[in-house]
Amino acid sequence: MTEPNETPALAELRHCSRSFDRGRIVALNDASLTIGRGEYVAVTGPSGSGKSTLLDIMCGLEEPTGGEVFFDGRRVRGRASWARIRAARIGFVFQSFYLIPSLTVAENVELAMLWQTKAPAARAARVADLLDQLGIGDRRGQYPMQLSGGERQRVAIARALANRPEMIVADEPTGSLDTQTSVEIIALLEELKRTSDITIVIVTHNPDIAARCDRQVSLVDGHIVADERRQGVQT
Repeated sequence: MTEPNETPALAELRHCSRSFDRGRIVALNDASLTIGRGEYVAVTGPSGSGKSTLLDIMCGLEEPTGGEVFFDGRRVRGRASWARIRAARIGFVFQSFYLIPSLTVAENVELAMLWQTKAPAARAARVADLLDQLGIGDRRGQYPMQLSGGERQRVAIARALANRPEMIVADEPTGSLDTQTSVEIIALLEELKRTSDITIVIVTHNPDIAARCDRQVSLVDGHIVADERRQGVQT
């Protein structure tokens, strides 16, 4: 619980569970987790351990069948409330990119801002800044299928950053990339973390990526079995 003068956690799960098929399948079991501002957290575990379910509940993409979810110290319930939070405060990066093939690079990034930034000139300026920052400014007029996997993921990161979120949630962002491109994408996320102090929560099977994070949360069979900080990282 947050003390009266204490800054609330950015995201928090309290005894959250998620089951399917009338309780026969338990994807997450009594999970409690607090994510503070500016943290760089890896969520690890074998396939089917509940990693993606935990992230989905943390961001309101799924409702828990038990427990409570908080964002910035306030309990959040209902699709409309979560949609507002996701649009303004959470950016998503996925393994499969989820870019719209019929839209250009610039249009894919701008799409995220249509409900937040009404001025077209402001949106265009933000898109240009992000694409230049991520090293793909010269690709803005191209379409996703004209890009390499690494370039597509950079576009996805630009889209995630478009509304200046407080937290980036990345679900296996390097899962479909080759080793060298994976290294580049993780280095890019870490540079964003250093320069903006944004919170990053990343699901990964890769132990090398997890080892680079400040904190590692491990799941097995829907249970959080470990929550460890890298040596020298303050709580």
